[in-house]
Amino acid sequence: MSRTPLLLSLTVLLLALWAQTALAASPWEPVQHSRTAVDLPTDQPYASYWFPNDLLTWSPASDPDAAFNRSHTPLRDRFLSPETQVNAHARPLEAGISPLSIFGATSFNPSQGSLGMDFYSFNYWQYTDVLVFWGGSAGEGIILAPNPGVTDAAHRNGVPVLGTVFFPPTAYGGDIQWVWDLVQRDGALYPVADKLIEVAEYYGFDGFFINQETAGGNSALAGQIVDFMKYFQDNSDLEIMWYDAMTESGSIYWQERLNSTNDSFFQDGPDLVSESMFLDFGWSATDLTSSRSYANNLGRSEFDLFAGVDVQANGYNSYVNWNSIFPENQAHVTSLGLYVPSWTFHGASDMEDFYDRANRLWVGASRDPS
Repeated sequence: MSRTPLLLSLTVLLLALWAQTALAASPWEPVQHSRTAVDLPTDQPYASYWFPNDLLTWSPASDPDAAFNRSHTPLRDRFLSPETQVNAHARPLEAGISPLSIFGATSFNPSQGSLGMDFYSFNYWQYTDVLVFWGGSAGEGIILAPNPGVTDAAHRNGVPVLGTVFFPPTAYGGDIQWVWDLVQRDGALYPVADKLIEVAEYYGFDGFFINQETAGGNSALAGQIVDFMKYFQDNSDLEIMWYDAMTESGSIYWQERLNSTNDSFFQDGPDLVSESMFLDFGWSATDLTSSRSYANNLGRSEFDLFAGVDVQANGYNSYVNWNSIFPENQAHVTSLGLYVPSWTFHGASDMEDFYDRANRLWVGASRDPS
């Protein structure tokens, strides 16, 4: 398949930057814009996004952009050795780091870049264990597949990439029917799960981050989500990261820890439900130590839990009780999740400012990783 050569103006990138900046008003505010496809080149391929029922009608054969959204870079083995660590606090096989990063707007996000240089380019793969391609919009689509360039770069560095399934709060346009649509059944099958698997395997990324924050659910829906995720596990080698928001009663109530109200989304008896859980931002030291014990009692590693830190608004100026996660001269308590460290880009005044912010956030104010 070929496409006519095009000269893509910076309009598309400015549009993506506008949508990213708009998101800063609230962590879960939907990404929307007023531009339409009429304003943009018709032969530019874009990254994929869907609502659950729309995904059921998708196929690579009928999607003209599908071939341009494939990553062909296999996930390399991660090179981990104590001898390579320049900082004594960095210990292989203990805590990992997972950034939830915004790489562009939900719609009109170029599949493989454009002629403009202004795009979030992440360079700190050595500090990253799993990357979440974060986004979604109640006005456009809530299921996102990563750009293949992001997956290519991550895989070359041994980092798996997760797409996003984002059910926004009702205040930001969430509709509980979309959650029911996700878990719809056809006999013993979960058709949307089958499509999520097909998308990830065809496009070459590694699974999904599932964030269910829409109010109006009940215990029956919560149970269906657990069964849906177990079905996903049984029928693929892909990963799920679950966000701590929905409880087993169906209500939205952030626990900030792993406990008896949310553990079935993580581990259900002998059945693995999600490979990891992202704990909401309000955790305390007690929450994390109890979560570690709870995970161990389930036969799971504490490092499958990512203590969330919201850096979207203030970046490296955000307060973090580091000793609660990484106590001095002790084993790490949990892993670390960073919400929108791409703040370094969409909060920057220009590209030089972006690189300065990124270097400080990932390496430190002294610029000395040791």
